[in-house]
Amino acid sequence: MTRAAAKRRMLPLLVAVCALMSGCWDRVEIDQRGFVVGVGIDEPDNKEEGKHDEENRKGQLEKNQSDPKQSFKVVYQVVMPAGLNTNKGGGMEGGAGKAYFNMAVEENTMATSMAKLSQRLSRAPFFEHLKVIIISENIARRPQKFAETIDYFLRESEMRRSTRVMVTRDKAIDVLNTHPPDQRLPSAYLEELSDNTKESSRILPESRIGDVHEFLLKHKSFAIQAVQNGNRNYSTMTEAAVFNGTSNELVGFLNAMETAGLNFLEGRVKGGQIKFSFDNRLGVFNIERMSRRLECKFGPDNMPEFTFHIRVEGSVGELLHAPDTLKEDAIDNMENAVQREIVKLMRMTTNKLQHEYNCDVMGLREYLFHNHYRWFKQHESQWEEEGHLFSTRPVKMDVKVSVRRSGNINLTED
Repeated sequence: MTRAAAKRRMLPLLVAVCALMSGCWDRVEIDQRGFVVGVGIDEPDNKEEGKHDEENRKGQLEKNQSDPKQSFKVVYQVVMPAGLNTNKGGGMEGGAGKAYFNMAVEENTMATSMAKLSQRLSRAPFFEHLKVIIISENIARRPQKFAETIDYFLRESEMRRSTRVMVTRDKAIDVLNTHPPDQRLPSAYLEELSDNTKESSRILPESRIGDVHEFLLKHKSFAIQAVQNGNRNYSTMTEAAVFNGTSNELVGFLNAMETAGLNFLEGRVKGGQIKFSFDNRLGVFNIERMSRRLECKFGPDNMPEFTFHIRVEGSVGELLHAPDTLKEDAIDNMENAVQREIVKLMRMTTNKLQHEYNCDVMGLREYLFHNHYRWFKQHESQWEEEGHLFSTRPVKMDVKVSVRRSGNINLTED
C-alpha cells in the first residue's frame, strides 16, 4: 500500500474523530455561569432630581421621549447559588444566606449593557433561566422604546419565550428588591405572583414575552401585567398597562376594578371573588366558572354593534346579616346584585378604553378580523387610528349569574 493510499484511508477516520470531539467545544461548566433571573429597566438616576420642580421634571421626560439615544439604567439580578442552600446558616438578607445580588449598568442599547455586565461579572451572564423583565413607566411611554428594549431578549438564543414582561409605575430596581420572608429570589416571587389568577379576578393573565412579540408584529393594541412596589416585603399586581398598537408605547393603566372588567370582557376569569350588596346586606360571591361569547350585528349604516354574552357560575362565600338563602327570592336578589357588579366593572373598562385611550385590547378588532374579514380590511386603518371607529361603536353587556351553592349557615329574620 502506498503512502498516499494510506492517507486516503485515514482521512474518514480523522473526520469522524473531529466531529465527535467538537460536540463539547462550547461547553461552559455550571459553576462558571452567572445565572441572570431578573432584569429591570429604568431611567438613569437624576442627581439633580431634588433641585427640580415638577415642570422641569416633565420637560426632562419630554426630552427623553424625543431622544432615541437617551440611555437607560439596566439592573440585572444574578443568582448566588451558595445562598440557595437552605441548610446553611445566616439570614436571607445578607452574609452567606443571601441568594442574589443586583448589578446596574447604564447604556443606550441592551446589547452594550450586557457587554458591560460581562466586564464586571466573574462569571459569563446566562439568560436561560430569566424569569421576569420589569420596565419602568417612563421607559415604556417613549415611542417605540418598549419594543426596542425587549428586541434584544427576543433575538437572544438563550431566552425562553415564557419569560414574563411587566411594567411598573415605580422604579424597576425597587420592584426587583421586593423580598418576602418566604422566598429567597425576588424574581421567582414576582413570577409566582403573576400566576395567581385563580385566586383573584383582578390579576391579568401572565404576560409572556412570546405573546408580546406577537402583538408587536401584528401592530395590535394590548395590555400586560403592571406591578406596584408595596414595600420591602411585598408587591401587588392588580393593574394592567395598556399599549397602543401603532406607536408601541404605553398610553396608561387600568386600575384593579378595570382590570377585572377586562378579564370578564376577554373571558379570562379563572376565579376570584365579587363583593355585592342588596337590602343593606354585604356578601361575597366566589367565581367558579365563566363563559364569554361575543356577538356582532351591523346596522343600516353598515357599522358594527357588539354584545358581550357573559355567563358566570359560583357560590356564596360570605353573607352578612343573611336572610334564608334557600328561598328563591333571596337567590334571585343575590344573582341580580352580582350581575350588576360585573356589568359595572365591564362598563368602567370599556369607557376608559374607548373614550380615554382609544385602544382596543378587549378583542373587538380580532373578532372582526376572523369573522368579518372583508369589512375589516376596508376599515382597518380607521379602526383606532384615522377614523376612531373603535371609540364610537356601541358595546352592550348581557350578563347572567347563577348561584349554585348559597349555603344557609346563619338564619336571620327580616
